[in-house]
Amino acid sequence: MAKRVLLAAPRGYCAGVDRAVITVEKALELYGAPVYVRKQIVHNVHVVASLESKGAIFVDETDEVPEGKTVVFSAHGVAPLVHQQAAARSLKTIDATCPLVTKVHMEAKRFAAEDAEILLIGHHGHEEVEGTAGEA
Repeated sequence: MAKRVLLAAPRGYCAGVDRAVITVEKALELYGAPVYVRKQIVHNVHVVASLESKGAIFVDETDEVPEGKTVVFSAHGVAPLVHQQAAARSLKTIDATCPLVTKVHMEAKRFAAEDAEILLIGHHGHEEVEGTAGEA
């Protein structure tokens, strides 16, 4: 008996992504537009377009954010170097990293401190992989 599986398009997202989207919306309420967001807050064109229409500006790196402005880090997390670069430019940072990603970052730090070999498997260049690798 063949089964049929239907997938909604677009599909919903996890609690960490939901939290990150709400974080950008709250930042827009508190600080007004524009609020800069490093990388796409989520990999969902509909969500990104909705946030852009409200005044979010998505950038690839913190050096694209005017000094002293607010930048939100995406649900995927960032490496410590990104935090340092933002601080050097007097950016107000809001970290919307998913708590589960933060947990992975903490484990990477712990294993690195123990001088353990870490094998990280993921998509080369993806924010989550770059952030985790930066922790080790």
